[in-house]
Amino acid sequence: MKNIFLSDKELNNLHNTMKIILVFTRLLISALFFLSAIAKLYKPAIVGILNFEESQLIPMGFSSDIAPIFSRLIIGFEFFIAFAILQSNYIKKLVIPSTVILLTIFSIDLSIDIFSGNSENCGCFGELIPMTPIQALIKNIITLGALFFIYMFVKDKKNSNFLLLLNGFLIIALLMFALIPISNNIKNTNNDFLSHVNSEEFSNLEDKKILCFFDAGCEHCQDAAKDLDSISLIVNNFPKVHIIFSDSEKDNIKNFFDFVGREFPYQIMPYDNWETPEIDSYSEITFPLYDNPVVILYDGVKQVRLFDGYGSNKFKADQLRRMLE
Repeated sequence: MKNIFLSDKELNNLHNTMKIILVFTRLLISALFFLSAIAKLYKPAIVGILNFEESQLIPMGFSSDIAPIFSRLIIGFEFFIAFAILQSNYIKKLVIPSTVILLTIFSIDLSIDIFSGNSENCGCFGELIPMTPIQALIKNIITLGALFFIYMFVKDKKNSNFLLLLNGFLIIALLMFALIPISNNIKNTNNDFLSHVNSEEFSNLEDKKILCFFDAGCEHCQDAAKDLDSISLIVNNFPKVHIIFSDSEKDNIKNFFDFVGREFPYQIMPYDNWETPEIDSYSEITFPLYDNPVVILYDGVKQVRLFDGYGSNKFKADQLRRMLE
């Protein structure tokens, strides 16, 4: 009868193979969390972190006051995991379990997004690597599987040093707050949106007018523009419309107007220019107070109504129509 047991040499080869796979998996998880943290701070850091707050934290229920604190802690934790997963201090008792908890929380939120029909970028890798909720959920499931594999084969270091881990996280967290101060979150407290319009005729118009801030690739922005076109067909003396696009998706502007069915007057401005003290870019004007799509009704220079985002203050075509009739 053939011996079903492995020889010592075969066992040794299998053991070495598993060690190589384990090291590779830990390196892969480390790189994944490092990339995730870096991506959320992409171009420039303040814009990236604001995007993360707007796309993930605030929809999860965090207030605009608390979100800036948790965004820095979460990104700091991702940097921390990128290093902690490669060492042995409390890796089994603390590092892996806390990582699993974080991934589970975000996976539940992603599942809610999927069932609600949201297919926009989830913000998991910022704007660097756009990812839909279902793609992000699959990524999280694979990551959880990899963490379970690591958990099965690693051991906590004898006499593990908890203070070493704690100090490591605190240093990274403090660096996040020091390098990206929360005070930088709000650069534009001036809501004089008309000052950024390059059409004097529109800015000086004393009648009702509508100013919009859109991204050409934003589905909600496309729907809002199409609703404006529909309202213009049924409301007499429909106000002039002016759109400010960011240059981040300027190649989609033609497709944007093809979807709408008509072209409104528009201008294009840089998406970000946070390096200068002036407010001269799309993100500086809108972040962090407003989210796409922004639709503003004016009566001369007086702001009558501002719609933004896709929450409770989202653009409502029926409400605008009633205000115009």
